[in-house]
Amino acid sequence: MGQAQVSQQEQSSNKKLTQSAQGNQNSPESQDFNSNQLNQEQMIQNLNSDQNEKRELENTDEEIQSAEDIENIWLSRTFGIFANTQQIYGKQVDFIPKDQILTVDFLIEQVYYQFLTSSQFTEQEKLQFLIKSLSSLSDYKIQNETVLLAEGKIKKDKYFDLLNHIQGQLLTCTLYPDAFDWQNIDEDPNIFDDDKNYRANIIFYELFCSNNFVIASNTLKNLFDYLETQASEDDSFKFLELMMKRELKLYKRISFDDTLLQQHSLALLHNLINYQKLMEKLLSNSWAFGKFDQIKTGFQFQLYSIIGKLLTLSSFPTDGQQWNSFFSDDRKQMLDQMSCLRTKIFLIIDDICILFQKILNSNEILRSKLFEFISNIIKLNLNLEKQLNIQLQKLSSSPGLVYNFFYILTYLFNQFADSQNKINQYIKKVDLNLLIYCKKHPLFSSLYQNVDLLASELTQFVEAENLETIIDPMTALYLFTQRMSHIVANSLEQFYISIPIREIKELLPEAYQSYRYNKILKQKISFDLQILHPKSIKQIMQFLCFANQLALSLIDSDLKPIYPYGLLSSTFLIDTQIFSSIYSFNEEILNHVVELQTLCEFAAISMHKKLITNPHLRIKSINIFQIIDDKKGSFFSRDSRQVWKQSQQLTRLFNSKYLRTYLFDGIIQCFIDTEKVAEENQFLQKLNIRFKICLIIRYLLQVHRDSYQECLLNGFKNDKEQQLHFSNYFLNDFIYLIEECLQCLKNINQFFNEQPAYFQNYNFQKLQKELIVKSQYFYEYLRTLEVITSIQPEIFLIDEIREKLAIHLNYILEQINGKQSEDYNIQNINAKIFDKIFIMEILINIYMNLSKNQQFLFEVIKDERSFSVELFKQIQIQTQQFINCEKRSELLQEFINQIEELNQKQKVLVQNSEDIPEEFLDPLCFSLMTDPVKLPHSNVIVDRLTIKKHLLNNQIDPFDRSPLTLDMVIDQIELKQKIENYITINLEKQKNKQTLNQEQQ
Repeated sequence: MGQAQVSQQEQSSNKKLTQSAQGNQNSPESQDFNSNQLNQEQMIQNLNSDQNEKRELENTDEEIQSAEDIENIWLSRTFGIFANTQQIYGKQVDFIPKDQILTVDFLIEQVYYQFLTSSQFTEQEKLQFLIKSLSSLSDYKIQNETVLLAEGKIKKDKYFDLLNHIQGQLLTCTLYPDAFDWQNIDEDPNIFDDDKNYRANIIFYELFCSNNFVIASNTLKNLFDYLETQASEDDSFKFLELMMKRELKLYKRISFDDTLLQQHSLALLHNLINYQKLMEKLLSNSWAFGKFDQIKTGFQFQLYSIIGKLLTLSSFPTDGQQWNSFFSDDRKQMLDQMSCLRTKIFLIIDDICILFQKILNSNEILRSKLFEFISNIIKLNLNLEKQLNIQLQKLSSSPGLVYNFFYILTYLFNQFADSQNKINQYIKKVDLNLLIYCKKHPLFSSLYQNVDLLASELTQFVEAENLETIIDPMTALYLFTQRMSHIVANSLEQFYISIPIREIKELLPEAYQSYRYNKILKQKISFDLQILHPKSIKQIMQFLCFANQLALSLIDSDLKPIYPYGLLSSTFLIDTQIFSSIYSFNEEILNHVVELQTLCEFAAISMHKKLITNPHLRIKSINIFQIIDDKKGSFFSRDSRQVWKQSQQLTRLFNSKYLRTYLFDGIIQCFIDTEKVAEENQFLQKLNIRFKICLIIRYLLQVHRDSYQECLLNGFKNDKEQQLHFSNYFLNDFIYLIEECLQCLKNINQFFNEQPAYFQNYNFQKLQKELIVKSQYFYEYLRTLEVITSIQPEIFLIDEIREKLAIHLNYILEQINGKQSEDYNIQNINAKIFDKIFIMEILINIYMNLSKNQQFLFEVIKDERSFSVELFKQIQIQTQQFINCEKRSELLQEFINQIEELNQKQKVLVQNSEDIPEEFLDPLCFSLMTDPVKLPHSNVIVDRLTIKKHLLNNQIDPFDRSPLTLDMVIDQIELKQKIENYITINLEKQKNKQTLNQEQQ
């Protein structure tokens, strides 16, 4: 059973030792013995004397020659056992012969067994005697073959004989008390609430929770040495479990005020790392790391393991209500309070990182046990990915614990990838057959089950017949960290991005001084404390950078995947964009521009259809570029974000060759793809995505114009269909947004007239908030249109789009500045919410950008609903204050002259409209056709431009709903010539008429 009992042979040896001592009392040697005994008694008296007596004692030490005398004196002093008075710690006993020399052998063979079976002492006194003996023996120093103990010496072998004997007795007293005829108390070490073994309590509080940490740590080291090398594995583990269970019970509640308990537990575990056999047992199934034969949920792991308790040290609002008291309402103090609390938390978490790193670097067996432990934790928390099932989420560990664990995994993995050379070497050796392993592994299959969707048309997946995959430590950690990354990303998106971040963004500016804002801000900072810690950002960015480099290594220079491209799971794109979104406005990200650039490079490539067929995944990559969005909610000031936006680091990031080659084409494709992924009830979601895309386009063309304007030119030049779809969807959104803004203005104006105390009314605040959001979107579309038309106006001047653009530019101008503007009462709206002057300024710039195209100008003046030359002249007067450039003013005047001249020509056609033959009129628009074509099934003749516009949204014949594409229509050359002749003749008639009138005048 591994009991540390005293054998019959040892008892017999004790009797012989006693008889030998008694038989030799009259021998010649007995005189020397008596002399030594007198010296011993004198020295014992000196123990309680002052410093003068100690000097006398030192002189006496020099006279001692016998090793037995030395043991007698120093061991008596150490253990408080005195043969001359037959006392142990002042209590007289009958099992120590009077005047017996106290040798190590005598203590082992006689004293301890007799003491532990004596009825003169209570069990508690016996245990405390053993504990004090161990503590006294732990204050030592080895010198050659002797041990310096207290103020004396003892032979090294004798010292360890005695030490191991006492430790064995302590173990026996705890686990097998019937060996000393003690009452047997059977406590089950596997049941948390079973703590009836009070002897284990005494040992735990005297040794494991000792206030004298230095002595206690030495004592524990000796004890762990004994458990590792002398005791049986079962006894060692059972004893440790009794101690670990009691350590775990100390955690009544997690406190941020005092982390001494956490530090103590970590010190205990750090000591145990050096003992392989003990750690193997602890990592497999223990109160220290988790009893995984009992733990079935992440919540149980958090409650019933020391590591679980240590990882619970989190400020996340999801983990309890303590966060509300962490911070004061004084915003100036919040960052200082956050820094203070952050230091306390990461003092513990970083120490856990070191603990796991030691295990990882120890040997293959413990490393395997560690990976098994990590796998168990991940399995217990997979329910956090099920965002729609709150009940299953509650079975998982707290999001704060999961985040701490993910932080530790990134720390461990980054030890393998802390330099570019290491990363390059690993990528060259990566086993690409891991795809098959991941698809079939229960832990990773949910990530890799849809892996064939990635570049499926370019690289067909082939199942290997014989799979021989060796999972090295770096690969194992990468897979574990990637798996945990998805759990954490889902958790942060649900609890952080969707709650405090979104609420802050939705608050009105006037609410920034309110109690509600303070509460949301406290909640956000409670998350930020851990999520935005520089160490945390560093660890996660390094891991994401490696993962992106691994993905990039699986693509050749022609963007063709290298088999099997699916090593990158589809969820990786989602995880990357979530973390990037969170870090977008943390200034710490500027310290990781190299890593961020790698993330952006793969994001740019992943937007291409031939690599990723799923448009949802492609669009997700847009979020990585939110770093240039200066409207996003942030704890940092707007000025701080503006400085960041203009920083050299950010400039260098967009100078990447990958980005210059692939980014523009990718974001344009994502803009188009958004039309497919947005359902009817997701229109605002679609606008939100496209709003981000507009921000990126405008940023690239304004800040990095030299690098990216060529990308814009080449992109549409090579793909006319893409150009058509982009411009059409862009204008559809643009029209929708201005209509929504105008409707909001009408509602507010009506509310203003009906409710004088409008500013106190909740409904008005709601209307105003709606206008703020929609006007923000409209402004971005407007500014993006201005930038694009300044570089390549042809994008919006194609036949199918040109008229729509001209009509709606006229419409906006007329609505905000013409007679219709009275319906909105814009002057009552704060300019910060809806800025009329700003809109007119941008509109005029757009007109100027497009003014070189005569067909566009013709569409402008053709608009009978909104166009008037007088309106432009009126705007010219109003906008003189912001058009300070003389050249710009001249261009505006030239533009007005052009439209005035064209307007006169248009009037000619309008005046003769009643005389136009019916066959020349478009049956859908009732306008004069310029390029007639026949529809193949219905045989109706329409204008080519009319049918082009129709086919943008519906690929059917508008008259009989049969399938129709533009290449199916039939040119009507003869009719077209008739129409051209008709126009020429009528223009000539009008010209002659004007000439005649002038002559008559």
